[in-house]
Amino acid sequence: MQAQDRLVETSRHVVRVAMIINRLFLLAVSLALLLSWVFSAQLMSFLSQSNPGVDAPSELVGLRFEMLIGITMAIATDRLLANLGLIVASASAGDPFKAANARRLQTIGWSLLVLQLVDVPAAILSRLCPSLGSAAPSVTFSAGGWVAVLMVFVLSRVFARGSLMRDELDGTI
Repeated sequence: MQAQDRLVETSRHVVRVAMIINRLFLLAVSLALLLSWVFSAQLMSFLSQSNPGVDAPSELVGLRFEMLIGITMAIATDRLLANLGLIVASASAGDPFKAANARRLQTIGWSLLVLQLVDVPAAILSRLCPSLGSAAPSVTFSAGGWVAVLMVFVLSRVFARGSLMRDELDGTI
């Protein structure tokens, strides 16, 4: 049991650190997007000089879309980590099988789905803005990611049913 407590405590710390890193990333990308409008002229000049022959306005639009994709991913990841942290906390308290965790798992499932679906605009961006080069988002189909989405939604239903059964059992005693 002590090894399991260490696992839960380690998980709590890992989730907390991941949330901090993700929120810093969200802040940085949001700030970069804002600054891309504030300093639009200077950025266009820099893009034109650093890569002659490239359509700087199109490249800037591509960079902005890339930042929007990053923001979307960071928000989905934040929701995922926040709910995972709450599940870990309830496991630490000794009561993980409750209806709230079923809802949290469902939110995690939606977050994972968003992270999988963001590949679609990323693929479109990579095709429409080849001048982004290595800065363009890399898009790969992840069968494991889609299985994880399905698995988390199924676990959400299992948790919901289990908590309902436990509540019914508690009511009969």
